[in-house]
Amino acid sequence: MKLSIIICCYNERDTILTVLDRVRAVDLGPEWEKEIIIVDNFS
Repeated sequence: MKLSIIICCYNERDTILTVLDRVRAVDLGPEWEKEIIIVDNFS
């Protein structure tokens, strides 16, 4: 199974790495494939 995680951000330079680290740290189990999509709103 595949999970797409969409993160919209605007002026999140100081926090985006923390958010990504936390999302990556979530273990969904071997049957899940995780895709992270970051949308920068021209900040």
